[in-house]
Amino acid sequence: MKKLLLFTSVAVVVAVLLLLGVRWAERNNRINLTRVRIDNSCMVDSAGIAEVLRPYFGVSLLKLNTDSLRSEMQNLPGVDSVTVSIQYPETIVVTFTTGKPAFVLDYGFIQVPVTLRGELLPAGWINSELPVITIVESPDSSVIASAINLFSKYQFERSLSVQVRNSSIVVTQNGIRIVIDPDRALENWRNWRTVSTIVPEQIDEVDLRFSHQAVMRSSEET
Repeated sequence: MKKLLLFTSVAVVVAVLLLLGVRWAERNNRINLTRVRIDNSCMVDSAGIAEVLRPYFGVSLLKLNTDSLRSEMQNLPGVDSVTVSIQYPETIVVTFTTGKPAFVLDYGFIQVPVTLRGELLPAGWINSELPVITIVESPDSSVIASAINLFSKYQFERSLSVQVRNSSIVVTQNGIRIVIDPDRALENWRNWRTVSTIVPEQIDEVDLRFSHQAVMRSSEET
C-alpha cells in the first residue's frame, strides 16, 4: 500500500513538473513555430506555400491548428493531398502529394497544363511530352470543358491532334478529322470507335454531329 502511495505521489509530482515546464516554455516562446520542413513539394508554387505559412510562424505548437493548415495547403494548384506533423520544440513538417499534368491547353498566346481532373496548373508544369489541345477561334467555356472531359475520359495519346472550335471539337487521328458535337462528345467518340475500322481510305473527315449517322467526306468534297 505504501509503495502504491509513493508511486502515485511521484507520478503526480512528475506530471506537475511537466505541466509547469510546458507552461514556462510556452510563456518564453520556446515551443513556438520557427522552422518548417517541406517534403516532396516538387512543382508546387513556393510563393503560395510561403503565403499560407506566414500567419503560422510564431504560433505556439500547442495551439497550432494542423487541420486548418493542411486544408489551406491542399487548395494550392497541383496539390492532391497534404500531411502536417509537429516536431517539438519548434518545427512542423509539411509533406505534399502532387497531381500530374495530363495535357496542355494551347490558346496561342498562353499554354496551360491541366490534370486529368481538369485542374489548371502553373505554367512550370509543362513538358514537351504532354499532348496538346489547341483552342481555335473563341469557343465558349462549356465547349472547352467538354473537350477536357473527353480527353480526361479517354486519355488521348500525344499523336492525336485536338482542336476546340466555336461549335465543335475536331480530333485528327491517322489523317482523318473527326468532328464532334461538344454537347454529345462522349457519345460521339464512342460512335467513332465503332465505325473507325470501316472508314474507306479516301475519307478525310467524319462528321459525327448529326443524330444517328456519320457523315463522311473526302478531300474533294471538303
